[in-house]
Order: sequence, then C-alpha cells, then structure tokens
Amino acid sequence: MLGIGAALAGATLGLVASPGPQPDGTVENLAWTATAAVQTARRSEERARVTEQALSEARARLQQLADAMQELQDFREAQRLGLDRAMSDRGGFTPEDRRRVLAAIVRESRRQGLDPVMVAAVIEIESRFDPFAKSHVGACGLMQLMPPTARELLALRNARVDARHLFNPVLNIELGTAYLARLLHRFDGDLQRALVAYNAGPSIARSLVQGSKAYRRLQSYPRAVLATYRAFLLAQQDASARFAQG
Repeated sequence: MLGIGAALAGATLGLVASPGPQPDGTVENLAWTATAAVQTARRSEERARVTEQALSEARARLQQLADAMQELQDFREAQRLGLDRAMSDRGGFTPEDRRRVLAAIVRESRRQGLDPVMVAAVIEIESRFDPFAKSHVGACGLMQLMPPTARELLALRNARVDARHLFNPVLNIELGTAYLARLLHRFDGDLQRALVAYNAGPSIARSLVQGSKAYRRLQSYPRAVLATYRAFLLAQQDASARFAQG
C-alpha cells in the first residue's frame, strides 16, 4: 500500500511539474503556451538557417562548376586560335596554369572587345610569355604593366596592388587587356597609336607628329606587334589546313 501511494504521489507530482498545458486556464498554462511558441519559432529559425546555408553552398558549387566549364570552353577556343602553339612551352607554367592563362587570354580579350590573337602578340613582344618579366623601368609580368597603371585600373574596386601582384598572370592579363581597350577607345580605334601609347605612354602618343624622328622610332613597337600578329594568324591557318587534310 505504501508503494502504491508513493507511485501515485510521484505520478501526481510528475503531472504538476510537466510542461504540458493545465486544464484550468491558469497563468501557468499561458506561460507554457508562450514557451512552446518560442521554442517552435526557434526551431523554425534554425531549420531556415540550415536550409539557407545548404542552398548557399549548393549555389557556390554550381557557380564553381559553371566557371570550370567556361574555362574549359575558353581554353579550347584558345587551342582553336593556335594560342597554345604561340605560347609553346615558355613561361615555366604547369599544365594547369598554362590552361588557365590561355583561357584568360580568350576570356579577357572578348570581355574587352579585343582579338585574342592580337593580345597574344602583345604578350609575345612584351615578355615572350614570361610571367616574371620585369623591365628596367619597372613594368611587370606578361603584359608589362606599370604598378601605377594597375592601381589606376583597380581604383574603382578600391583594391590595393603592387608590383608583386602583377606577376599573377591571370590578373596581369585582366588588367593589360583593360588598359589596351581603354587606349583604343581614347585614340578612336587607331590601333597603331594605341600600341604606341601602350609602349611609351598616352601623353607621348598624343604629342607625336607623324613623320618626325620620334614617330619613326616609336613605330618599331606597333610594327613588331603586328608582324607577330600576322605570324600567329598564318600559323593558325596552316594548322587548320593540316587538320582538315588529316
């Protein structure tokens, strides 16, 4: 009898202490309802947070996949244009970095409205595809950019850049193509004068008098770029012809 009484007492105490609602509509019942609502809301918020994080991670993975597929397409386009042969094995790139650089030439050239083969010709003349090339005046990387020019190009992004950043070949191509496109726009599409400006500076290109000694001297740079451009195009045509015959 004592055991049964203790069990009944324990059950009664358990009911009183339980978090369930009370049948008499007391303040405790309201408190329990509010607590349950808060707990439910917290669980809903946690589930929403976990779901949003999963969606964000899924979107990031999809974007990475899309970027990888686009890079592969750009690399294949570079191959079709013969840029892999123009680059040859120079620069000391790993196969993966070589693919990234060739894809960047295509991607950034098209983004700026430039011919990728022309950009490759500029790289050939400027650095012979050496990502660590540095001139005696401080121009750096594949497209031989000056740090002040790079800082000006990146000013709108509030990005900091110095010479060592310009040895990153992909960044160098991004900035170099943007600069060349800007010069073409500034000189109304005159490629010869834009190339002179790329090599010697916009102020010098603007002040040149056609036929002058300085004009003749500075024309050697655009002539070299255009000769390389034609050579790359001929190599591309020869490769396409051999492929068709095979």
